[in-house]
Amino acid sequence: MDKSMQKLVIVGCLLLLAVVSFLLIGDWATDAARHGDTIASLDEKTDTVLKLSGAAALASAAVSAIPGDTATPIAEELADFTTYFLLVLCVLYSEKYLVTILGAAAFKVLIPCALAVFGVSLYWKRQGLRQLAFKLAAIGLALFIVIPLSLRISDMVYRVYDTTIRETLTEAEDLDEEASSYDWTDLGDGPIWNIAGHAARDFKDKAVVALNRFVESLAVMIVTACIIPLLVLLFFLWLIRQLTGVDLAAKLHLRPREKREKKEAAQE
Repeated sequence: MDKSMQKLVIVGCLLLLAVVSFLLIGDWATDAARHGDTIASLDEKTDTVLKLSGAAALASAAVSAIPGDTATPIAEELADFTTYFLLVLCVLYSEKYLVTILGAAAFKVLIPCALAVFGVSLYWKRQGLRQLAFKLAAIGLALFIVIPLSLRISDMVYRVYDTTIRETLTEAEDLDEEASSYDWTDLGDGPIWNIAGHAARDFKDKAVVALNRFVESLAVMIVTACIIPLLVLLFFLWLIRQLTGVDLAAKLHLRPREKREKKEAAQE
């Protein structure tokens, strides 16, 4: 077989692989059932965040029932947690949709383009075409696995602190039940420690404990839903840069401007 025929066969195989990637692997990668474990993990965290947000609102209402202004700052802090948990919820929903979107970007766009560029490089001996094909394929594969991998890592951290979250929900429920057991309307006016005596002081102490629990739970959710996926993304950006020379972190403005300018100046 002469070289022209060999090239023709290779191009045919590349074309076949591109069609398979676009029609078969692409549909497989974007199928929600394929990402069942990943989506189940995101749904579990979403459900937890919704429960924590509702518990924060419940605890805030319970603390607000105490007469006087002594416990008002605690109630306001608890109410603010609903906003924080809403931000975490937005991140979780974004990751859930990106799982299938990035799969489509990888196998329906980047990898077919990489195969096409490699096929063109067989006939058009332009410098850098094969490197471009390799870069496109590497970026596509990295995009496909970045979220599932980050969730596997975050799940390990989440399981360790799962008890903390359950205790937070229990504290909020106990706080609401205890607040509803008091008849604050018959306690008169005055400072809280004079109105309700030891019972009010104990209730305030429990509210502080609940507030601390919410701080811990929020920290767990931020780490598992936001920070770990971001660190995994940065690792893949670094890996892509090492393999392909493409500095996506700079292109996406994830590196400070001063550092980018110093790096560009050093390269010159």
